[in-house]
Amino acid sequence: MKPIFNSRDLAVTQGIMAAFFFLLIPVFNLFGLSTHKLDSILHGLGATLTVILSCYVLHALYPFLRAKEGSVKKLELPLWITNILILVTIIIGNWLYIGYRAPDGAQQWFLYNAPLGHLVMMEFKEFASLFPLPLGVAASFLLWRFKRDIEAVKGVSSVIALLVTLMWFFLLIGFVFGLGITKLKIV
Repeated sequence: MKPIFNSRDLAVTQGIMAAFFFLLIPVFNLFGLSTHKLDSILHGLGATLTVILSCYVLHALYPFLRAKEGSVKKLELPLWITNILILVTIIIGNWLYIGYRAPDGAQQWFLYNAPLGHLVMMEFKEFASLFPLPLGVAASFLLWRFKRDIEAVKGVSSVIALLVTLMWFFLLIGFVFGLGITKLKIV
């Protein structure tokens, strides 16, 4: 007997459900006490969408590394969109950082109550979160520059894969530490 659903249908359904619940995380800021609700929601949604899309880009690397037909085209546009989302998320994050650094803001609380938390959670997170943009732009540029003769130039596909993997890694660092910061109770 033939199954009702094939594996592709189940995988797509699982991906849609995961993305939906993933996108609910920033919306919970609506119930918080922050004066920067809109900023926080926009930053959270941007970060969440960026991480989801970067996972798609990372998975698009596998056919690209195997030199499958059309894999360059499938990788190029999502990679550029990821770079745009990274830039927008960084801009909104810097907008939030103004409030973080304000007198009697969260930075003061961190420095007084948890100075190590400030150094690790905030400063390291903010520094690591800036890396994905140049890594992603470099990968996009190399992909655009060598897309017609990607197999002829030895090692360029490996460099692109390394850049995309590092971009994804630093996005995850920023995302996880950002979620960690929102879970800390600042009184």
